[in-house]
Parts: sequence; C-alpha cells; structure tokens
Amino acid sequence: MNEPFEEIIQRLGEALGLTLHVDKNRACQLRIHKNLSIQIQTDTTGEKILIACLLAELPPGRFCENVLAEALKANNLPDPRTAIFGFLKMKNTLTLHQFYPLKQIDGKQLAVFVANFIDYAELWRQAIENGQPGPAPIHGSAKKENPFGLR
Repeated sequence: MNEPFEEIIQRLGEALGLTLHVDKNRACQLRIHKNLSIQIQTDTTGEKILIACLLAELPPGRFCENVLAEALKANNLPDPRTAIFGFLKMKNTLTLHQFYPLKQIDGKQLAVFVANFIDYAELWRQAIENGQPGPAPIHGSAKKENPFGLR
C-alpha cells in the first residue's frame, strides 16, 4: 500500500494528466517550460506538503533590495497567500514556498494549489527577468486546474 504522500502525488498526476512519482529523496519535481523547477515533498514531520522553488538569482545591489522589498510586501498580504517568499543568501536566490496539511487535501485540490503556485512563480520570474522588482498588481484570481495545458 502506498504512503499518503505517494498516493496524493499519484492523484495529482491523474488530475494533471501526467505520470508522477516520488523519487528516492521522497520528493516529486516538476519542470515547467524549462524556466522553473517546482519541488513537492513532505515536511520533516510528514504532516504537511511543501511546494517550493528557487525563483530567481538576484545580483547584489539596488535591484536586489527592490525585489526583496516587494517580496516582503507580498509576504505581508493576508491569508490565504499563494506562496511565501524567502531568500537563500548563499546563492543570492529568491525562493518561493507554501505548506498544505497532507490529511486535508486530495490530488485535485493539490493540482489547483500547484497551478496557482506555478502561475504566481511565473509572474514573479518574468517580472524579475524583465528588470522589474515584482509583477504589476493582479485583480481577481483565475484558478487553472492544469497549468501544463494537457487534456
């Protein structure tokens, strides 16, 4: 019998129309358009699912400070937030992550959470790539169930 995390990853794959599996490190990695690598794994207690990615390397200087200031503003938004920003100083990299309780979600819900996470990460990645400290404010929230465009 599969563990709960393996089961939900399998159900996530079904919801997305993909074959997904948990690797030897107890994680599942999704490559999105060669631009993003989204990691899905459980926390150390095994009670929460973590969705995370390394969003963008930031060059030292004023631009980095501006991006981090915008990320802090986004972190201060009220819940539910799509994701939370962090900074990996060792690699000068902006990170994005979010936790969800494993026992309270299923594969379809996780698919929606992952799709929203990917959309949010792409907005920020593209803004930074275009020299902006963050994306323009977004009004409304379109929730895609399949960010890969597969049917």
